[in-house]
Amino acid sequence: MIFFQDTRSLGMIFWIVAILLAANAVMLLAAAFGDYAIEVPDSVTDARMFCLLTGAGNAIAAIIYAGNAHKTMATRRSRLEVIRSYIAVIGLCMLISGISGALAVYLYTDEQSFALYIAIATIVLSAIVLGISRIVADGKKGPVKKVVWAVLVIAFVLMALDAIEEADDYWELAEHIAHMIIAVFMISFIADGDVRREMGVSE
Repeated sequence: MIFFQDTRSLGMIFWIVAILLAANAVMLLAAAFGDYAIEVPDSVTDARMFCLLTGAGNAIAAIIYAGNAHKTMATRRSRLEVIRSYIAVIGLCMLISGISGALAVYLYTDEQSFALYIAIATIVLSAIVLGISRIVADGKKGPVKKVVWAVLVIAFVLMALDAIEEADDYWELAEHIAHMIIAVFMISFIADGDVRREMGVSE
């Protein structure tokens, strides 16, 4: 389908996810001031500051995601560049929300030791994702690039499978639909002949 080959069409879907991320951040920030009731873990010692810190991290991640959505929709990019920028944004959002979450756990819960594991896992996974984003469009070819291509195919397929899991509410259903469409786009892009050639997967 032409829709799934147009990089700018994907920008609209990115905007949906960005809005969902922003709304989640707003709910957390509102909860910090008692304007919105959300469930917090029993281990939380200061619900206001916990929600404020995690909400701030989510808000920054939403802004970064929205920036990529705008660039994808407003400018014509190659499929490979769209893939690279999407992976980089995911890595940055993961790092920011993960670190803010780890700080919230360390400062405002009774599970300070758990915060260290969250921080370490966040840094390691984010570094891997950001490293992959650099490899994708570095202009080089070789076995590493082929491995990265295969990893991305598996990751996007898993993303699609996760999106068909049953949703608990309409909010989560909207996230699942958006992520399913993104996964289909990414699989379409990564399987494109030009992308495969640029990554050295095919001649």
